[in-house]
Amino acid sequence: MGGDVMRWAQVSVVTTHEGTDLIGNILMELGAAGTEIDDPSLVNEYIDAGLWDYTDLPRVEDTETVTVRAYLPEDERLESSLLTLTERIEGLRRADAPIGAGTVSHAFVADEDWAETWKVYIHTEKIGRRIVVRPTWEEYTPSGDEIVIDLDPGAAFGTGAHATTAMCLRWLERLVCSRMRVCDVGCGSGILAIAASKLGAGEVIAMDYDPVAVSVAEENIKQNHVTNVVALQSDLLAACQGMPPAELITANIIADIIIRLFDQLDQYLAPGGALLASGIIDDRIDDVERAAKEHGFTVLDMTCEKEWAAMIIRRTADLEEA
Repeated sequence: MGGDVMRWAQVSVVTTHEGTDLIGNILMELGAAGTEIDDPSLVNEYIDAGLWDYTDLPRVEDTETVTVRAYLPEDERLESSLLTLTERIEGLRRADAPIGAGTVSHAFVADEDWAETWKVYIHTEKIGRRIVVRPTWEEYTPSGDEIVIDLDPGAAFGTGAHATTAMCLRWLERLVCSRMRVCDVGCGSGILAIAASKLGAGEVIAMDYDPVAVSVAEENIKQNHVTNVVALQSDLLAACQGMPPAELITANIIADIIIRLFDQLDQYLAPGGALLASGIIDDRIDDVERAAKEHGFTVLDMTCEKEWAAMIIRRTADLEEA
């Protein structure tokens, strides 16, 4: 290794828009100190918006391919981490996850200040009318009825910046009522569960199939001092067995898993309750609407941002009674 300079492996995975979060999650679990996403469609958006940094750049032709990058320390675990990454990507491919090429490459960088450099890109961000997401190293004093969620991107997948998460946070401002019971499926960093609690929910269950996500969510729950949120390891809603049904279920995952969720939804959603489903890429909207209908649910409302959709779904029978 030589000297005191830490060497990092910059690991790059070529994937699709829909595969970005799946690959990002795996990299975070392997100990990445944050992920960067190189999304060519954003470059085109910036060029179209006339942002001065981008005015001289040519438009990108291939906007379907996205590269996710992360930095892993060069230590004795690196080789096995890279093998694990490749295996996990193969597993996603076998499960027909929409990850595209899934090619992995890495290069070494030496940078003692690297951990500080990416902080330059992450700032306090106001997402909805009330919700502010703050990295812990920045000071922020809320005004009016703002609520602040403290989240370090270094230890979280799902900061508020991703379109799917931002849409969910804005919907939560409209959907959460005082003392309501909320279940968050596929909670990732726990951001939606924490937001629901700070917006006045009574009891919040955050669930993820992945034990690493559960421990990250637990850290963030502690960091935000929300005592009515619990994080559990669970396949979809299985951990809610025997609990009273929820008035609001949130699922910011991907279309295929939301479609699987409909089989359990009737059992765990209280009468008159709503499912907030997000992470749905635009060419899967029809599939989700069809699955909802087949299970006796209706997509009542939808917001779209970039190529993602967030839906409000309710029981068809509840709507007919109303």
